[in-house]
Formats: sequence, structure tokens, C-alpha cells
Amino acid sequence: MRWYLLFIFCLVQTAKPCLSQGNANAPRAFYNASLKTIEGKEMTLAVNAQQKALVLLFVSPECPLCQSYSLTIRQLNAKYKSQGFQFVAIVPGTDFTKDEIIKFRNSYGLKGISFCVDPSYSFSKQLQASITPEVFVVNQKKEIIYSGRIDNWAYELGKKRTVITEHDLANVLENLNKGIAIKPYQTKAVGCFIN
Repeated sequence: MRWYLLFIFCLVQTAKPCLSQGNANAPRAFYNASLKTIEGKEMTLAVNAQQKALVLLFVSPECPLCQSYSLTIRQLNAKYKSQGFQFVAIVPGTDFTKDEIIKFRNSYGLKGISFCVDPSYSFSKQLQASITPEVFVVNQKKEIIYSGRIDNWAYELGKKRTVITEHDLANVLENLNKGIAIKPYQTKAVGCFIN
């Protein structure tokens, strides 16, 4: 009888994650969070009535792909910031000093983007961010409508396409900008692991 109860307990424990996920295509809710900027100020991450979306970019100053994608990030921010999109870069963990993050931001021309730190990984865990660079787009309804890669340039660690054929983040932002409804979706981010 004991083994039977143990079997049932294990079965229920294994099934729990599946039961809590619900519809895979349903948007995940985003809960406002507060992080410190690299200047030491408290910043609330939320979408206000004047914004079309919040774009959260998980980055690491030493990640080669974050460095390589800085031009794309800079261009997207320049194009969409004035149209109601707020870009925020998040550096998880405590591996980098304030000066190292500022040096990365300035060296790669990302001064127009707010940088926050997530020293305890609590925000990273909340969003289930695991890679840098990884992006999350939150709409006005506080739904995560897109998460994953910036585009399909890097398709495996150390492997890149010569021609980018899928501009995931740019397409999501353009559709939101035009008022086109987006069915929430996710892609696999490629890069450096958040640890």
C-alpha cells in the first residue's frame, strides 16, 4: 500500500508544472517590478497609458552576442522610443560593477537605454529569463506578448547566418506600432547563460 501512495504522490508532483501552465498560447501576465538603475535610482518597470510597450532586454557586458547585438538594439531603440516604446536593459547578478556596466553601455552606444541591475536574480526568475541577450515585450494589458531572441542571426552558440531571415523583435514592435493584434509567442534565445 505504501508504494502505491508513493507512486500517486510522485505522479501528482510530476503533473503539477503541466497543470499550472495552462494554455501554451495564452499570454503570461506581467507584474510591475522595481529595480535599481546603475545610477542607484529606483525604477518601476511598468507600461503606462502613454506607452505602447515595454521592451526588456537581458544583457551581460561580457557576452559576445550582447556586444554584437548592440547595434541592432541601438537602432530599434532609436526608431521606436519616440513612438511610445520604452527599452530597459537588465543585467542579472552581481558579476559586474557599476563602472563595468557603464563602460559597456557607453562603448556600445546604448546611452539612450535605461540600465537596471537584478542582483538577486528575482526579476530574471519571475520572467524565466535564462539567456543573454533575451528579450521580453510587455503590452499595455500587462501581458508578455513576445519573449526570446532578437532575430535569427545566431541560431546556435558560435553559429551565425550570413543573412537574417526572421526579425522577431522588430516585427513585434512594428505590428504593435501599427495597432495590429499579436498572438503571444516565444522563440529560443541563443547566447550566454544567466547563472
